[in-house]
Amino acid sequence: MTKPTFDQLPFNVRPDLTPYLVHLTKHTKREDNHSAYDNLVNILETGRIWGSSKKGFVKGSKPAACFMDVPFASLKYVLNKRDADPQKPRYQPYGVAVTKPTAYKRGCRPVLYLSDRELGELNIPPEQHWRVVRFETEAGRWISFVHEREWRCSGNFKLPRTIHAAFVRTTKEALALTSLLHAEPNRFKCVPRSVIPLTVLCQGLEIGKGTLER
Repeated sequence: MTKPTFDQLPFNVRPDLTPYLVHLTKHTKREDNHSAYDNLVNILETGRIWGSSKKGFVKGSKPAACFMDVPFASLKYVLNKRDADPQKPRYQPYGVAVTKPTAYKRGCRPVLYLSDRELGELNIPPEQHWRVVRFETEAGRWISFVHEREWRCSGNFKLPRTIHAAFVRTTKEALALTSLLHAEPNRFKCVPRSVIPLTVLCQGLEIGKGTLER
């Protein structure tokens, strides 16, 4: 049986699938007073996505860099008023997109969604626990993040020299970042071919207490 090439897989013809992985960042004002935009600029400057630890809900002792397998237009449902709450966000509308072939070659894989009991029963070595995201129900209450379709790689993720896209919230920020990339090209180890404002791509985003930003 002949194996298909990546372009022959259905990522480009189904609206629920995508050939890209997305990493979204957020502000770290409590730690270093950086905005989500600042952290995106830092990712492009260093060419790296730093791995999260237990503080970022990664199991085990090894950090992992995290991505979502979510079509771009569906990011508006990830960036909802709960998960993008400015006071305590899980995500904000800033990030980068890499192709799945690039991510796979650099060690990214879909996570394993398992209950704590299954994690023990399968005897997954502790050094591989970064691959596992908890998925179970307790007395009718669910612990589930399967909607994020998460991929991870162990440790930090080194971005290629160029990527297809970076995301910012607004058109003004897209203009500012594009101007910065053109003005100081040697400052950046990773350069996006496009800078996309998510308020345009997603036709508005929920912010704060349900306010729609246009």
